Amino acid sequence: MRTAFIVVLVATAATTAAAQTGVDARMQAWSKALGVECAHCHVEDQWTDTSKPTFEFAQRMNRMVDALNAGPLKDIGIISCWTCHRGRSIPARVPRATWEKIRDDHQAELANRPTHAVYPASLGVDCSHCHEPDRALNTKAPKTMVAKMMPIFEEIPKHFDKARRAPVTQCFMCHQGRTRPERTP
Repeated sequence: MRTAFIVVLVATAATTAAAQTGVDARMQAWSKALGVECAHCHVEDQWTDTSKPTFEFAQRMNRMVDALNAGPLKDIGIISCWTCHRGRSIPARVPRATWEKIRDDHQAELANRPTHAVYPASLGVDCSHCHEPDRALNTKAPKTMVAKMMPIFEEIPKHFDKARRAPVTQCFMCHQGRTRPERTP
């Protein structure tokens, strides 16, 4: 009986230590991804205190990443906080001058779709990356990928309080001028 108690005690301690190690690793990854210290979300020396608004916001953002990975990105590849934040507390936005130059250089092509200039600016490509010379054709894989990615723009707002802060999501937030997002540091 005493041996069984000791085995249960050791197993419980090992499980608790492993769980804490997992939490510590997750917190370190979040700190690195957002470029912040633990006290950004936590009350110093009261790590379970949930009173800071950033604590609740981080929890929502974690649920958002989980939902994106389980939903729209399930067959594409997982993301992490790093994918969009890359060491910044607020994800980068496509520089206005970048997409405006593309829009201005392609006024005739973009006459009915001026916001399409954001796509090449976000991915660091030109229009031929997705489009055939005959724009009616849809044979290029990157154009097909755009359709797969569109549900992301429906999922992300579900995790924000629209009365306080509604996101304006852009491809650039994850891609940051690259055709493939950086998934980990």
